[in-house]
Amino acid sequence: MPLELNFQNWMLIFLRISAFLLVLPFFSATNFPVRMRVALAALSALLLAPNTPAFALTKLPLFGIIGVMAQEVAIGTLLGFVARMVFYAADLAGNIVATEIGLNLGTIMNPLSQAASPIPGSILFFLAAIVMLSLDLHHWVLIGFARTYDVLPMGLAHLNGDLFATVVKHSSKIFVTALQIAAPVLAVSFVVTVIFGVLSRAVPQMNVFQLSFAFRIAAGLAIFGFTLQLTAQYVINYLNRLPDDLLRLAQMLGIKS
Repeated sequence: MPLELNFQNWMLIFLRISAFLLVLPFFSATNFPVRMRVALAALSALLLAPNTPAFALTKLPLFGIIGVMAQEVAIGTLLGFVARMVFYAADLAGNIVATEIGLNLGTIMNPLSQAASPIPGSILFFLAAIVMLSLDLHHWVLIGFARTYDVLPMGLAHLNGDLFATVVKHSSKIFVTALQIAAPVLAVSFVVTVIFGVLSRAVPQMNVFQLSFAFRIAAGLAIFGFTLQLTAQYVINYLNRLPDDLLRLAQMLGIKS
């Protein structure tokens, strides 16, 4: 392949993978060096460029070149968004748990986002990160991204109705997974509320509000700790499906409406 085409391939791959890494956890963290992120994207593009079909930018007009470059950035951002959904779900589940057991006012600084986050949300976020790194699932995510070039060559993406339906379906998984993770705590909180509601009727002299609040926190934290293994399994199941999800999404991007 001529050097000029190699460089054009490298540049387009660099744009897609840079946008992909910009959305992924760890790589998108504010404390992750920008130079390291750019170097990783450049190295990955250098490794992928020889194995991807050539795309000659010089045959296009100026606005066509800009359009193809913007298209690659949009593809990488969309793939990164789908890859990060499990972390959005973990963070949302943590917020639900914190609100339910009364810990939503207790926040800590998340070093990855440099933003205040409820303690259960930070715990679940770091649990998902530990599971992803310890099981080498981040390697499979990158492999799944590399496979997207087999079904979606550069400059051949198209918008269609099936694509929007798939993105909405993946977005709905954020709420479904968050509710599945938070369901045990929600159930315990409901039972505690019912029990102390009955006690308030049976024994009006008892300070039910303070007792129910304290018991809800204690029971909620206990159930939250006991179900962390179940939460880790949700994360593992999602990340195991992620390479195939990225491939299907890329296939839909390549279908003309």
